[in-house]
Amino acid sequence: MQLLLDENLSPRVAGWAQAAGWPARCVAHIGLQGASDEAVWEEAWRRDEVVVTINASDFLLLARGVEVHPGLIVLRQSGLSREEQWVHLAAGLRWLGEAGFDDLLNRVLVVNDPESHVVLEIPG
Repeated sequence: MQLLLDENLSPRVAGWAQAAGWPARCVAHIGLQGASDEAVWEEAWRRDEVVVTINASDFLLLARGVEVHPGLIVLRQSGLSREEQWVHLAAGLRWLGEAGFDDLLNRVLVVNDPESHVVLEIPG
């Protein structure tokens, strides 16, 4: 599973994800800083990447508007430091592995906090 971090997450999180074995890029490093959510979503779809964001409402609408998507990870708490963003994301990724998910095809992982995760089928 490859990750594309939205600009509302620290670029450092992408580096920490890579160091932990998760292929990851951030929009700030690929020329999409300031791009629309639709442009970020399309880039992720084109490269089969899971979008990671704090912007739940806009990206959930985009996920609901297509028949197939590579997945979405939503961190539900805003105002997190970059270290806290990584703690939440890493916990969610670990949980996915423990729960037997090897991809998020048409799924959304909602990370409420490091101990609370939910997977939604969207569309579905």
